[in-house]
Amino acid sequence: MAAPWSESDSDQLARLHESGQSLHAIAKQMGRSKQTISRWADKLGLTFDRSMTAKAAEAVHVDNKSKRVTLEARLLDEGGKLLDQLWDPTIVFSFGGSDNLYSEHQLERPTFGDQKAIVQAVSTALAAANKLAELHNDGHDLPAVDAWLEAMTGANDDNQRPVGEVEAGS
Repeated sequence: MAAPWSESDSDQLARLHESGQSLHAIAKQMGRSKQTISRWADKLGLTFDRSMTAKAAEAVHVDNKSKRVTLEARLLDEGGKLLDQLWDPTIVFSFGGSDNLYSEHQLERPTFGDQKAIVQAVSTALAAANKLAELHNDGHDLPAVDAWLEAMTGANDDNQRPVGEVEAGS
């Protein structure tokens, strides 16, 4: 349990606050919880400027968005490289026999099982890239998506039923 709050704690809090330190930094330096520092700062009439925190958070958000875009592009590139392997010659190998000898053979293309694994890996990469695209899209392209869906489904054509509507008697 922490020692009771003292006048010297109040003085130290005021000095640290005046030096521009954050609530978190002051709590860490004084060995107190952020709640305790916040409560005593309120009692002393001290406030913490959150504008720097908001700017820092926005900077982190922008940096992360850039990283997601880069990662999305890398996933798509790697998925393409994996697809190229589907029909490329491949080497199969094994160690065996009493002498544990290495043996290899070149095949015209990967085995069916390996091709299946490649397709699954590509599918995983594409799904991850699509999730990243959704994250950085932030809904800005929704009107374009709506227009595309209308064009694909013919929802605005007078002769077409809206998507999901069932004809009577069906």
